[in-house]
Amino acid sequence: MLGRRFGKTDLRELRLHIGEASSAIKNMLHPEDTVTDIVLSGRFATIGLYEMPSDEDMETAGKLLEFFDLSELASRPYNLLSSGEQQKTLLARALMPNPDILVLDEPCAGLDLGAREELLNTIQKMCEFPEGPAIIFVTHHIEEIVPAISHVLALREGRIVANGTKMEILTGEVLSKTFDLKIEVHERGGRLWAMVL
Repeated sequence: MLGRRFGKTDLRELRLHIGEASSAIKNMLHPEDTVTDIVLSGRFATIGLYEMPSDEDMETAGKLLEFFDLSELASRPYNLLSSGEQQKTLLARALMPNPDILVLDEPCAGLDLGAREELLNTIQKMCEFPEGPAIIFVTHHIEEIVPAISHVLALREGRIVANGTKMEILTGEVLSKTFDLKIEVHERGGRLWAMVL
């Protein structure tokens, strides 16, 4: 991973190069921690803030809070946020150490339609960062795959069905094999939508 071999590298150091936003992380957070503390904890790849952040860390956190439109919520406890605000906090936390890879595992799970679309617009902007991390976006819903995502890997029962460019893979034929359903794919607004026949 990133030129490092498991068993021969310090995983604590490697974690700083991989940002993650997932329900597993969400479920481990201390719900009474503030948005700022949760974002800052990403700098150290810890659950909870146990080290003193530098002035540079505080500046980075401030910029991330601004980017994700969370500045006004900076001192609010995490458990008092909406689901969409919680997801944006997780994304800001994942970006805090300036990772090489960002893993987004079902980032839209549990969001209502409006919150989902707002989050997807933010993810589209993240994909357009000129020096941003490589993003691995895990989803069961192809309409969540924003236009900036270029390649797709389709899995079924842990095995690769197909991989390649988005337009090569997100077809009715490939998705029918992947989900064992008869599926048609339609494009609208730069995104693809699956319809079960």
